[in-house]
Amino acid sequence: MDAYKAAQKPTRLAYRACNAYDLIVRIHTLRGAQLEESVLGASRSRARPVMRVLEEGLGAAALAVRSTAGAIFIGQSVDSLRCVAACGPNAKFLLERGVPLHRELAKRALGRTTPFVASALTSDPQFSTRSSHETQLALLAPLHDGIRPLGLLQLVNPKSPARFTARDARVVAGLARYITTSWVQTSSLRRQEGLAAHDPLTGLRNVRELNSLLTKAVSSARRGERDMALMFVDVDHLKRVNSKLGHAAGSEALKRTGKALHEAAAGVGDVFRFGGDEFVVVQKRASKESARALADHLRSHVAASTAGPMRPAGTLPKITVSVGVATLKGLRHLNGQPPSDIKARLMTTADRALFRAKAAGRNRVVLATSRDDRL
Repeated sequence: MDAYKAAQKPTRLAYRACNAYDLIVRIHTLRGAQLEESVLGASRSRARPVMRVLEEGLGAAALAVRSTAGAIFIGQSVDSLRCVAACGPNAKFLLERGVPLHRELAKRALGRTTPFVASALTSDPQFSTRSSHETQLALLAPLHDGIRPLGLLQLVNPKSPARFTARDARVVAGLARYITTSWVQTSSLRRQEGLAAHDPLTGLRNVRELNSLLTKAVSSARRGERDMALMFVDVDHLKRVNSKLGHAAGSEALKRTGKALHEAAAGVGDVFRFGGDEFVVVQKRASKESARALADHLRSHVAASTAGPMRPAGTLPKITVSVGVATLKGLRHLNGQPPSDIKARLMTTADRALFRAKAAGRNRVVLATSRDDRL
């Protein structure tokens, strides 16, 4: 099997190597907050797919070249290298300490685009002083995207034959390319998914996500015969902020309002940027009383937390919001209607309640009545 085929089919390669060498590789990886911090500062949900790529690649590489231990380090410089996946003796120790490679070797590897073999690393700092493990041979391959180094793949101490061959180097080079390409593509895809699902100004989920979640929430509430609520939130007098302080201040008002709504609804409701100066909050489990209480809390928290200095200069005044609230059980004649129709009615009813809140003077909450649920 040449390097290209090895790179394209790591899972099959790992299976064949396991049969050939009766070798089982257990990969240890970072978890939780350490994972988020190490994988390009990504959130946990976005970091996990990247880690699966790295884990699969390390396992395939270790099996392919009969390595008794190995690791993947992420970082673009010697000082920033961090171990995120490891196998073999002291793998957990290596992850916990994040001990870097021998500095000179790391520098040499990051400056290359092809693998190389180093020998007699008796002073390898990656293993604890209590460990009997010593690195006799190391095969190092840079993870390079063609523009800059992203990290390193390290494999050490091969089983019989106890040396890394030219074929091993070619296989690892192919696997390193596979790991890097998959890593970059997965990271880009997750980033694109995140951008497609979130409003770029506030970071809140957008209308596309609202439509998906609301349909599911309505279906679930109907099956469980429980109530739910939808709230339209409108920023009061945003045009005045734009005209007096400029559009940058208006954008800052929207960002602070979104942040305040997210904080106030945490654990109770889901917040979305609807567009313009409007937001939507979905409370999946609610009653008229709890929906009204949440809406009042949203309104008061926005008013209490949005005023203050702006960068580079100026001060944002207190921002207030008007809220229109509709509940599922407040709608008339639900029997037989599909969730998509009920969803549309909820939104229309809440929007009419919002209109009444604004007409009554703004900075208030209005709960929809049956009269708001009309064609």
